[in-house]
Parts: sequence; C-alpha cells; structure tokens
Amino acid sequence: MKNYLEVLATKPVLTFDLQIKSIGNPNFEITINEKCHTQSHLHLELDLLQPIHLQIELRNKIYNSLQETAVIIQSLIIDGIDILPKYDYLGNYINDKNINQPSSYIGYNGTWTFTIDRPFYLWLHKIENQGWLLH
Repeated sequence: MKNYLEVLATKPVLTFDLQIKSIGNPNFEITINEKCHTQSHLHLELDLLQPIHLQIELRNKIYNSLQETAVIIQSLIIDGIDILPKYDYLGNYINDKNINQPSSYIGYNGTWTFTIDRPFYLWLHKIENQGWLLH
C-alpha cells in the first residue's frame, strides 16, 4: 500500500484504448496528441489534465470497385468509458469526396479527427449536459 507522499507523487493519467480494423491493406496513420502510431490496437496512458486530439488519416487510396480499402474504428475507450459510437457525431471527417457524416468508417482519402478540447472529465461533464461544474 502506498503512503500519503507516494500517492501525491503519482502522475494522474487516463487510459486510452483505440482498436481499429483495416480492410484491403490501407495506407493510414494515427496521431494522438502529435505522436504518430501505425498499430491497429493502441493502449496508452495520457495525462489526465491535457486535451486529447485523435486523428486518423487514410491516404493514397486507389478507388477500385473490386477491392475495398478502409479503416474502421472498432472501439475508442477512455478511462473505461465507451466514446464511440455514442459520441461519433463529434468527429470531423474531411475527405476527397466531400462527405462529412458521423461515422467510424473511414473509406475515402482524408482525415478523421476527434478532439477533446479540455481535460477529459470536464469535457464529458459538458457533453452530457450535467449542469454547471465549478473548478
């Protein structure tokens, strides 16, 4: 068991789990808070008090009716809370087909972004309309 001073010295973190499925060997890159990743399953610890910026970019896709190429976000869980699909309407998908609908399916060349612009629990409190929060 940690003593009081060890507890105070602990850096507060969030667990961040992202799992994607790729179809047809796409060329993609995942960026989380300015750090690039190419794995299909990420388990990270992020600073509790920092904003979170997730970006998934699909590039160099050759459109072919015989073989689909895409990235599918299967799950995004932050600190044990399912973020997608519940909050997928907050994502922004800019692509070469000018189709911007809430989705976890990235099938066009472009960038899907999801931004939490404040500390996670303050953001969650606001998004769920839980009233005033004094901090």
